[in-house]
Amino acid sequence: MRFTPTIPIASLILSILVLWQPTLADSRSVLPSLQKEKIPSLSDKNKCLGGFSPSFRLGGELNNPTTYNLQNLKNLRDALKKQNPALVTEITVSFQTGSGQRTETYYGVPLWELINNPKAGGGLKPSNSGLNPKNSLLRQYVLAEATDCYGAVVAIGEIQPNFEGKTVLVAYAKKASDATVVPLIDEGFARLVVPGDKAGGRYVSNVRNILILSAPASPLKPKYF
Repeated sequence: MRFTPTIPIASLILSILVLWQPTLADSRSVLPSLQKEKIPSLSDKNKCLGGFSPSFRLGGELNNPTTYNLQNLKNLRDALKKQNPALVTEITVSFQTGSGQRTETYYGVPLWELINNPKAGGGLKPSNSGLNPKNSLLRQYVLAEATDCYGAVVAIGEIQPNFEGKTVLVAYAKKASDATVVPLIDEGFARLVVPGDKAGGRYVSNVRNILILSAPASPLKPKYF
């Protein structure tokens, strides 16, 4: 009598498939992560090289986006000062740095005037007022970004005259030890100056972008009690 080994072979095949199944599942779970992983391109890396900034872009949620260099910023300061002789364009500040306390006198254009004055940014243009548009400017903020991609934020409510009204300066010059006014050679052509800050973290140097943006709507769903 002759027997065929059908059952043992079938059992062996089933065992192999069972053992192999986790491996297939693992490979499927790994593939999406590999596909989603973005390898930084050379152009992405080159965006944050740092170094001297000869100009900055003023953009975002305002009416007159434009680009400023040293001469443009000086001309704007002179025009604003002629328009309003009482405008503060010189500030003496003290702030903490990694190498100790620092005191400087800076010259430049008030950030609020740069954004709001018709000769400059032409005023805010809210584009993301959320579910309640009341005082939408209080959702807006300024992102100052440097050539090395370092960035800091100033809320519009800090500089708007009807709220805190702080004179944050976009400076292009400072007072030297001999009391002469000199360009900001080692700080880019322009830097942010935030009086009242104890540390200099928001004193962004080598500014390349000044962007007005809005905070996104809250991700939390409203609850009713």
